[in-house]
Amino acid sequence: MKPVLEQYGYLALIVSIFLEGIGIPMPGQSLMIAASILSSEHAMNLSLVMTISWLSCFLGNTCGYLIGYYFEGWLDKKGYISGPKMQKLQSAIIHYGPICLVVSRFIEGMKQFMPLACGIAKMSRKEFLLGNALASTIWVAAFSLLINVAFEHLGLITHFYAEHRYVVWVIAALLFLLMLIAVLKRKKS
Repeated sequence: MKPVLEQYGYLALIVSIFLEGIGIPMPGQSLMIAASILSSEHAMNLSLVMTISWLSCFLGNTCGYLIGYYFEGWLDKKGYISGPKMQKLQSAIIHYGPICLVVSRFIEGMKQFMPLACGIAKMSRKEFLLGNALASTIWVAAFSLLINVAFEHLGLITHFYAEHRYVVWVIAALLFLLMLIAVLKRKKS
């Protein structure tokens, strides 16, 4: 990703994240992470990375929503949307609302499709814009600000891990077990 950012700079970030919002798989998140790492090395500006990423995410998702909202028939005719999976997704959108947008930003494949699905499900514009703003904010903060802070303090993190490696592994194992138990309980019901 670094060579792409070195050659195209912020434009690569804008185009990639925007296109993800309208349903085209792109390396937007990877580019944002790489740009955040470069900003920790002072090769890029973190404020600009975050602002550009947020605007591209918000505007791309909004365009995806509008495409789904106004071109549902065309998308259905072309076979992009149909079947029981789409019906299940629409009922989840109706039931959970904007939370679907927030969660989908962290699931590859879903983040590209969710804005279109929200438009197809005729989610209200107000609800979509609120969820979109929240999802964009949390996503950009998680994958730019937190990454930048982690890389700026990598020495401290490495030292902490070296000193407390077994505690870290025990906590990770416990979290994995809790996740596994939750998944197994869900499958039983």
